[in-house]
Amino acid sequence: MGDIVIFLRYDYSMKFFPVLIATAAAIFLSPAQAQDSANPDGQQPGIAGFWEVVTSSGRFVARLSDITSVSEHEYIIDGAVRVFECTVDTRGMQTARFYFIEPVSASSSITAGSATIDRITSIANKVGEKTGHGDVDSNVTKHYPDTTHAKTSEYRMKNKATVGQIYEHARRVWAEEKGRGGQNMLIIRGG
Repeated sequence: MGDIVIFLRYDYSMKFFPVLIATAAAIFLSPAQAQDSANPDGQQPGIAGFWEVVTSSGRFVARLSDITSVSEHEYIIDGAVRVFECTVDTRGMQTARFYFIEPVSASSSITAGSATIDRITSIANKVGEKTGHGDVDSNVTKHYPDTTHAKTSEYRMKNKATVGQIYEHARRVWAEEKGRGGQNMLIIRGG
């Protein structure tokens, strides 16, 4: 499929050129950019009776009456990776996982998996380059069938503090306010 090239000759007496520029700008600006300015990061009113979180990689929405638990925890995988995670379970068997991962530090007593981390990062970077998915640090990476989680929505965060922020928001909206508060949507695009 060939590229379409449009040549315009600008005549300084043309009065419609500013209109043409404005129209082109409106066509080529993405709706996401317009939405980002309309809904800045932070807490928002959202949809009554629902809890929602918006991240750079997607969004999760659940009816407050269907949330069965909200948890925050930390664990280590294979002695190599420390995971900080917030999990929101629902009655409909859908689970949202918001997590941040980091390698176990060299000063830690658990360092046997550093080669595993280096290898996983190397493979993920190569796949990201070839497929155009880019930022390995914010993409959820799975190894089929070992890490396939049916009915699980996963969101990898760029920093640990964001996981705690999501937990605190979900716990407050669900357990304390029981949906009666006004700020039941959390937008975190940079986290």
